[in-house]
Amino acid sequence: MPDTELRKLLAELNDEIESLAPDNENAKQKLSQLVQDLEQRMDNPDDAADHAGVVANVQDTIRQLEVEHPRATGILNNIMMTLSNMGI
Repeated sequence: MPDTELRKLLAELNDEIESLAPDNENAKQKLSQLVQDLEQRMDNPDDAADHAGVVANVQDTIRQLEVEHPRATGILNNIMMTLSNMGI
């Protein structure tokens, strides 16, 4: 169930990335890379030994974007809760 919720949140974050203004290219790249990293870890759970690194990356992204992109950071906070529920 948490895996399904995480995939739903990642799709929601992808939609938010697409809606960002063209002048937010740095934020788009940062968020897109984060989505790719999370999807890769979900698709290859045996390679996901560094769970702390995943959490740190999400937290770092939240700190960097929370003022300018509150909707994206809200989705990231939901991703953090889902990861926590998954034991990550």
